[in-house]
Amino acid sequence: MSQFSDSPLLQKTREFVERVVNKGEFVEVMQDYFDDNEYVQIEGDGRTLNSKQEIIDFEVDALKSVTKYHGGTIGAIGVAQDDGNGNGVTMAEYSFSYDTTDGKTVVLEETQIAKWKNGKMVYNRYYFNPNA
Repeated sequence: MSQFSDSPLLQKTREFVERVVNKGEFVEVMQDYFDDNEYVQIEGDGRTLNSKQEIIDFEVDALKSVTKYHGGTIGAIGVAQDDGNGNGVTMAEYSFSYDTTDGKTVVLEETQIAKWKNGKMVYNRYYFNPNA
C-alpha cells in the first residue's frame, strides 16, 4: 500500500486503542484482536508472555486490584507496514489511570508496537515504566 492513511491495520489499531483507553476493555480486546495460535507479548519490565491465554490470565489477575478505571488519552497511532492483507506493523501511544485496592492511583503511559498476521496481532511489545 502506498497510502497508509487508509490502512486496514491502522483502523484496527485505532479501534483496539479506543476500546482500551475509552472503555477499559482490556480482556475483551485481547479476545478479539490477538491470534489464537500464535502470540507473544513482551511487557515493559521485560517479562515475556507466550500465548493469548497466558496474557489473558495475567490481565484478569492484574485487574483484580483495580477498583476504578479513569480512562485516559490517546496519542499518536501509526503504521509502519501494511501489505493490505492483514500483515504488517503498527505503533500506538496512550495513557490511562486507575485506582487500586491499596488506595493508589496509577497512571500508565505506554507505547505499543504490534505485529499483525492475517488481521490478528501475533506480537506486542509494550514500552512503559514498570514502576508506575
